[in-house]
Amino acid sequence: MTTLTRRAVRRAALLASAAAIVLAAAACGPSATPAPSVAPTSAASAGAINLDGTSWVLSDYLSPDGALFTVPAAVTPLAAFKDGVMSGYAGCNTFTASYAIDGDSITLGPAATTKMACAEPMATVENAYLAALAVVDKVAILDNGKLQLWDSGGKTTLAFLKGN
Repeated sequence: MTTLTRRAVRRAALLASAAAIVLAAAACGPSATPAPSVAPTSAASAGAINLDGTSWVLSDYLSPDGALFTVPAAVTPLAAFKDGVMSGYAGCNTFTASYAIDGDSITLGPAATTKMACAEPMATVENAYLAALAVVDKVAILDNGKLQLWDSGGKTTLAFLKGN
């Protein structure tokens, strides 16, 4: 390997490492945004929740250890609901899972996902998102229009903004 090639490889590795550190810090740091409610007290409608035909963008989430994270602008996890199937983009890979809603309870089947390798911050967000989908069991559309999914133990919360 020539000296010029070695320098180019070292420079590329250094730049990639620096970019990964910056992006990971942006994706993983707790946010100053107020935490989503663990158990919403007022939903937009007192009737049954119907998500069929709707799409949503994940805006923030509360992890099982209680840390609040705002999804970085570079990552756009999505969820769409149609005919008993929730599908979307987890940050790097796509996913699909069955869902059923009964009152304020939601049951999600196991998610099938594509398995591409993901760079940061997409990998961190995707792992947290998919892990949360595996444990959430409550659903509400809040007065502010946000969709909220959470586990009944109050350990995990996903908050979504209405999509297109």
